[in-house]
Amino acid sequence: MQTQLTDTDITKKDIVPASLLLADAFHDNPAHTYIYPNDLRRLEQMKWLMRTNLNAQLKLGQSFAKKTADGSIAAMGFWHPPGAPQANTLQLFQLGFFSMPFHHGIPAFKRMLHAVREIELRRARALSGRKSWYLNNMVVSQDQRGRGLGGETLRRELETWVRPSGYCASLTTQKPENVSFYRALGFEVADDTPIIDGRQEFNNWVMMFDSSS
Repeated sequence: MQTQLTDTDITKKDIVPASLLLADAFHDNPAHTYIYPNDLRRLEQMKWLMRTNLNAQLKLGQSFAKKTADGSIAAMGFWHPPGAPQANTLQLFQLGFFSMPFHHGIPAFKRMLHAVREIELRRARALSGRKSWYLNNMVVSQDQRGRGLGGETLRRELETWVRPSGYCASLTTQKPENVSFYRALGFEVADDTPIIDGRQEFNNWVMMFDSSS
């Protein structure tokens, strides 16, 4: 039997369960394995990073979510509306990310800064000065995956916010399987240049949704 889900948003009271959901979903994401290379410690480190990230999203973006009857998060994500500030060094400082060296060490902090800077550089290059809706932290809980919930949720968001606005939507992903998922919803790859740091590198795709198509 399909669980009844309610359309809602993410609030401060959701920070802990949402950060746990994100840490579980992204702990094997190539960008995060680059930042936190220790497999045994990464999940715990990700909980702090995702909690800090969520506090930032609540200030910068507008959330969307589907929750079960008991309030559990089945799916969630954030939009940064057109014109919202990009994640530069000053923004990261203001949002609390500069306490990361005290929690996880300076090398991890430097890798985080490098990853964020390079990913945002590629997205800005793909946008070529255009404003866009930026999709951040789109995730479906493990027990709800494989039911089409992610596609249904994002499709509704695109029709509700992006298409009527006339602006495009942009996102970044480091997993090839996500490229197929977003492409099925109308996104196209605008940049697939890998992120390189010395001898290390990881794949990164910038994808765009044309609201006029």
